Amino acid sequence: MPTPVSALIHAATLVTAGVYLLLRSSPLLEYRPTTLLIITWVGAITAFFAASTGLLQNDLKRVIAYSTCSQMGYLFMACGLSQYNVALFHLVNHAFFKALLFLAAGAVLHATYDQQDQRRLGGLLPFIPFTYVSILIGSLSLMAIPWLTGFYSKDLIIELAYAQYQFSGNIAYWLGTIRAFLTAFYSFRLVSFTFLNTPNRRQTTYNNIHDAPVIVMIPLSILSIFRIFFGYCSKDLFVGMGSDFLVSDRLFIHPAHILMIEAEFSINIFLKQLPFIVSIIGAISALYLYNVIPAYRVNLTNTKIGRNFYKFFNSKYYIDVIYNNYIIGPKGGLSLGYNISKILDRGIVELVGPYGIRNILNSNSTNISKIDTGNITNYALYIVLSRIVINFILFWPCSAARDIDASSIYIARDSVGSIPNTYIRKFSYQNYDSRIFIIISIRSLYTARISNKKSV
Repeated sequence: MPTPVSALIHAATLVTAGVYLLLRSSPLLEYRPTTLLIITWVGAITAFFAASTGLLQNDLKRVIAYSTCSQMGYLFMACGLSQYNVALFHLVNHAFFKALLFLAAGAVLHATYDQQDQRRLGGLLPFIPFTYVSILIGSLSLMAIPWLTGFYSKDLIIELAYAQYQFSGNIAYWLGTIRAFLTAFYSFRLVSFTFLNTPNRRQTTYNNIHDAPVIVMIPLSILSIFRIFFGYCSKDLFVGMGSDFLVSDRLFIHPAHILMIEAEFSINIFLKQLPFIVSIIGAISALYLYNVIPAYRVNLTNTKIGRNFYKFFNSKYYIDVIYNNYIIGPKGGLSLGYNISKILDRGIVELVGPYGIRNILNSNSTNISKIDTGNITNYALYIVLSRIVINFILFWPCSAARDIDASSIYIARDSVGSIPNTYIRKFSYQNYDSRIFIIISIRSLYTARISNKKSV
């Protein structure tokens, strides 16, 4: 998929659809606490699951795509916490930095001849510095570094989860904090693999690498500016104290679910700063492992535990394996549906239905059209054969009925003895009528065949 399309889908279409439905359904959700609880749990688990799945992916665009799934978890978590204005604020912020990341990734692919495997890149910083700065700004905002756009919405969602002071809110807080560490780790893992590591491509590739053209630099620059300043400039408008920019007539938040005061003043300062601290630890860990001690990282993956750990997360929790082998595969429950679709729907139904009728009519019409040879002797043969068939149809049942009547008369005469022989002879002579007609027809057929041979 082209990266501009990916940027559009992940920044707007994919993210907007489900979240917008929840935002517009806020008057209904606010009076359904069980539904809000389920949405909170689903969002928190999704954020953690997607972040851990993208932790050890090697495809450049796939890492950013799993980051989108993780951000979707944050958005749903905010909706489950009844903080719809914060969810919409983060939705807008996410659109800027995700579009920037995908477009910058497209510039990298364009410069490296569509090479998406991060392990086969490296050392691109001197060749494409503008693209490097764009990805770095996007990664820092994705990590929610203070005073960048992501900081004003992402960390606020985590704080609001803890400010709920319920079990589900605590779980969402800790999963969101762990997810912050994972996000920082895979973001700087991407930067290290692509720009800072030892070059892993051929020299001819590096000789022809060039930075993004001006027509690409313009949208990257605009998105970078929004990524730096938009959160700070629009924070009070979207989530400021007492702001009714969105809540008044578009979004509804029950008064009992307003948590801004608690999130701002009642949470311990360490818990407020913990997501930022673990983000810094994750970024430093990625830079240290992939740039300072790469040999230790390689030796770690050579051990049995390290190799299994890498395979587990790189294989996405083996979800694809389970799905293909045990759900839709020959051992799965959906295989029955597949066989029914293959044998019944595409077999019997098609043969009996319109497809089969059409084939039967086509084949029969083709065979019948072969009879039309244009030879008059063949037409004479067809006429004679038709006459013979008509004779059998018309006279054979009558002949059989006459035989039955004659035999019944003979039986009656034997038993009674009063039926005259002339009446019996009348039935016997009538039995020969149809037979004589058949003999004449066969003789005509024979004559037609002889004349056909002479003409040939």
